[in-house]
Amino acid sequence: MKSIKQLFPAFILAMLLLFTSCKKWLDVTPKTQIKEDAQFSTKQGFTDALFGIYQNSAKSSGYGRNLTFGLLDILAQQYENKSIGTSLYAKLAAYNYTDAEVQAMVDATFANSYASIAQANYVLKNVDNGVLDENTRRIIKGESIGMRGFLHFDLIRLFSDVYADGTNANAQSISYLKSFTVSPTSRISVGAALLLCEADLKEAEQLLSINQTIDPISDNQGSTNPDLFLQFRQNHLNYWAVKAVLARLYLYKGDKVNALKYATDVINSTKFTFVNQSTLNVDPTALNSDLTFSREHVFSIYVSGLKAVVDDVFKNTLAAGDPTDLWTTKANLNTIYQPTLPNHGTDIRSVTASKSLWNEVSANVVYTKKYYSDNASNVAQRIIPVIKLSEMYYIAAESAATFTDAAKYLNAVRASRLIPEITVPASTEALDTQILLEYRKEFYAEGQLWFYYKRKNLASIANGSGTIVMTKAKYIFPLPNTELEFGSSGN
Repeated sequence: MKSIKQLFPAFILAMLLLFTSCKKWLDVTPKTQIKEDAQFSTKQGFTDALFGIYQNSAKSSGYGRNLTFGLLDILAQQYENKSIGTSLYAKLAAYNYTDAEVQAMVDATFANSYASIAQANYVLKNVDNGVLDENTRRIIKGESIGMRGFLHFDLIRLFSDVYADGTNANAQSISYLKSFTVSPTSRISVGAALLLCEADLKEAEQLLSINQTIDPISDNQGSTNPDLFLQFRQNHLNYWAVKAVLARLYLYKGDKVNALKYATDVINSTKFTFVNQSTLNVDPTALNSDLTFSREHVFSIYVSGLKAVVDDVFKNTLAAGDPTDLWTTKANLNTIYQPTLPNHGTDIRSVTASKSLWNEVSANVVYTKKYYSDNASNVAQRIIPVIKLSEMYYIAAESAATFTDAAKYLNAVRASRLIPEITVPASTEALDTQILLEYRKEFYAEGQLWFYYKRKNLASIANGSGTIVMTKAKYIFPLPNTELEFGSSGN
């Protein structure tokens, strides 16, 4: 793919068409301005525009598939459909970014993120117009600027070289869009982009500090809050979610002091708790089933049409496996969850658990049931985790001052998953080995394993029961090559 030459956000136009109903946005007339003024003349107008950020992010090209259980987990070698060599998934698993189908999927993900950023900037352009009361203004502004930072951070992690504790800080990265505009915007360095992310997230933290409550889906299929805007805070980039993203960002930068601070802020908030295996229901037809452990979600995306997507890729009865499905094998799962080790067969994430999260069609075709949505009244079946409590413990473990503290954080998750504690690691390498094992166990079909592999710049990664050699070219998504392109090449 050739270098990106200029920023002309066609997707900004699409978002405007969607949220302002303006048929000719480029025809800048008083009528157009009136439409924008009308959109942001009431609290409901702002709420609708804010929800638009999440709705767009929840599309299949975003966190509704590609950036969670789809594209990223295929790249992380989580599925076995890559064994069918002519399929799109096989080409993805081979990192064949020059293939037209692969390029289209990567480009769509890039476009989705920038469209959501454009919508966030659209809200921010108007949020201080005096319409909103102060508390509402701070929440809407905080979520919008927080999402802008969050989305840019994931774009950096996908389309840039790894930061490597600052070694690659001057490497060229992405364009950082801080305003709602169609003007060309130059790409900047990784270090500069991360500083802008940090600034946005820190401002969001301050703004959202006025509302630190959480309205857990798992505790209430409806909501006790009569204000729709304040319901289901886990499905918003809430105050604690912003802290969680900052924990991710600081760990990515190698700032373990701040990574530990923000991870433990979330942990110690007690707003999120580990699932109780004794009361866990994994029957997808039940109203109270909770296969993604929603009480542990610090931030999740609500996907209204999730059932159709999930039924298409995670449900089949073909013993040989459908090439368009996402499945693994029992042997691969046993490699991950190690059920033959003493007292590991009870791991609640494992295929051997008494309450299984897996659908075994055959030994060679096993589907996750995490996203099965077979009860239309179960709200928890239409959400995808983006940040979970367990990740905060893993960040804390990696950032801890001592190996004893690191083991304490890892063992808290292991105890909740019903597997034995580890002994205190004797070295950083031993600790990294344990953390990697936990990432593989915890984040199947959630997308986070790929980000871990890339951040650690692993020379090889697990590929079923074997390994696959990795390179810089495999880790870095190529920027889109389209007629309407984003960002200047900076050359």
